[in-house]
Amino acid sequence: MLKPVSYKTDQHKAYQQALDDFGITELLAKLNNYSDADFDSTWIQPQQQEIESLAAILIFGLTHSINGKLIVAYLNLIRHSHQDIVPDLINLKYPDASIELPVNFPDVAETPRFLYGDRLRWISAQSDTDWGIVIGRFYSFGCDRCCWSWCYLIWLTKDSPSAAWTSADIAWEEDLEPISEETHL
Repeated sequence: MLKPVSYKTDQHKAYQQALDDFGITELLAKLNNYSDADFDSTWIQPQQQEIESLAAILIFGLTHSINGKLIVAYLNLIRHSHQDIVPDLINLKYPDASIELPVNFPDVAETPRFLYGDRLRWISAQSDTDWGIVIGRFYSFGCDRCCWSWCYLIWLTKDSPSAAWTSADIAWEEDLEPISEETHL
């Protein structure tokens, strides 16, 4: 007799194994039961979707806070078989809950790189990135970056991939690059 194929079961097992191997299961459980002076999960009772969103935000934050010093320190510990990796090597900055404008605003040190009417595209390794024309800009606090930066409002061209569902989008200055008129427009 042939053994029935259990593709979905095997796929689910592999998915669950990946979550376990990369510490996601442990992170989700920790968020579900976490309690300290600022947060108590039993009182707040976060929903599963909220817990998963928090986990994604925390992973995103960690990903964007990685630096060479942190990587070298952990790699050194791994290579020398240290099982007691020091947790305080991770030095994440979290913004204060009440973000204030810089004291020198609007005379901030960084002048905007792009002007109204500049033709820009999102920096991407893929060829199907969005592009358009600057129609506005504002100085804003990027929580994921923990700093103030210029953000631009871009009017997408008709041929831009996202133009099918929106006419404009915003992007941080470091996510944009100038394009020549011949490239896309």
